[in-house]
Amino acid sequence: MRPTHVDARSERGLALIIVLLLMAVLSGLATGFAMNGRVEASMALNETYYAGTRAAAEAGINRATAAIRLVTTLHLLKGQDGVEGTADDGDIGFLLTGTPPYALGDPTGSYSYTIEIVDDDDPNVFPGLSADQLDAMCVDVPVPCAEDGTGATDTNNRLVLRATGFGPSNTRVTVSRMLLPTIEPIPGSMVNPAILVDGDVAVDGNIGLLSTNGNGSIHSNGDMTISGNSATIQGDATASGDLTITSNNLEIEGEMGGGYASVNVPTKRASDYMTIADFKLGSDGAVVNAVTNAILCAAPCLTGWGGWTSTAPVLGGEREWRIAGNTVSEGSFYVEGKVSISGSPKGAGNAALNVSLITTSSISVTGNPKFKPDASGNPEKVLFVTDGDLQLQGTGLYDYTDVEGQIFVAEQIHTQGSWQFRGRIIVQNDTNIHDEVTENSIGGTPDVTYNGTLPGYEIPPTVDYTYNITGWIEQ
Repeated sequence: MRPTHVDARSERGLALIIVLLLMAVLSGLATGFAMNGRVEASMALNETYYAGTRAAAEAGINRATAAIRLVTTLHLLKGQDGVEGTADDGDIGFLLTGTPPYALGDPTGSYSYTIEIVDDDDPNVFPGLSADQLDAMCVDVPVPCAEDGTGATDTNNRLVLRATGFGPSNTRVTVSRMLLPTIEPIPGSMVNPAILVDGDVAVDGNIGLLSTNGNGSIHSNGDMTISGNSATIQGDATASGDLTITSNNLEIEGEMGGGYASVNVPTKRASDYMTIADFKLGSDGAVVNAVTNAILCAAPCLTGWGGWTSTAPVLGGEREWRIAGNTVSEGSFYVEGKVSISGSPKGAGNAALNVSLITTSSISVTGNPKFKPDASGNPEKVLFVTDGDLQLQGTGLYDYTDVEGQIFVAEQIHTQGSWQFRGRIIVQNDTNIHDEVTENSIGGTPDVTYNGTLPGYEIPPTVDYTYNITGWIEQ
């Protein structure tokens, strides 16, 4: 029997195949280990990024929470201006320092965050809320509630504080907390002082604020100083700013002090009272019957009419209408320009004339007129209305024995002399356009008598907010 012969070359070929297979397997294992290492390294890096980004978001939440706890006067969904539907709605950057996105402060500067307040039915946060879900937001809410899925108005006193962290490789994490505002309205009150100034005022004369029922008061929405030799105030002397008293002989029968709430001073303009005018003294120098439009004195009325004369404007300035004598026609006058009274007009038997002056500029009185508000078609009984300043000097008597009158000054007031007025003076203290007076000063020895027959003005109501922070949402 012949023995079987195995070719050595075949054995060598088989060994080569086995070696190649082993090399392929080892190479695959090595590649797999390398890829797995890279994946795990990438996962570890991503976890690092996520942890840093989440830390940034948490830092934002914590920072905002600390700031919000100090807020007591604003509904944060309305933003800093407190007005719903404006660009700053939900922006609480004014509570923080810097500008968003806020840096976390890590060594690499890779992490930051933003903060916002949203309503709990804001579709940008919770899209597609159903009607049942919106209704559910009002369950067990002790306030009128009508959530509508717009996010612009909070009706259930539930807000969401959101902080979004940003990190490398577009890593982004948003964390949120629920805000439950507790809103406590503080009603405003009505005040009815004899003199109300929307700003600072110096009472540097010997003023008498007289009243039979405590309305002989003075209030300033700024600082007030009371000086001079003596003053009698049969009501309150209060300021929203500081009250400084240096008077040697001061008698105040009511409250006194600073730090009082501001009073809502109404805005009054000469144009508001055009309809009560009997006569119009125009900027062109003409006098016109305001009811019939009949020309009573053609422009320029330099020869005068009804006790009035005018001067031509100088270098583009305003026309000045003057009462220099002791007579003037009665009625309500709408004056386009300055008013100057250097005479002492009064009625027969020293009676007060029915004269109301409404001017687009300022009024200056250096004479001794005797006026009372023209009652015809003048329900508010205004005596003077200025779009500029008011200066009272001399010994003028401004009286209305049956119904108290009103003086509205748009800019500033300055007084001297021994004038008297029966009624109320409101000074709006607007930005100085007319330069006759730049500061509010009440000097001389005036007597203002006011028993409060006119409607008072409101101290705007305020609201206290307490923000309770609860819950945790992560996205």
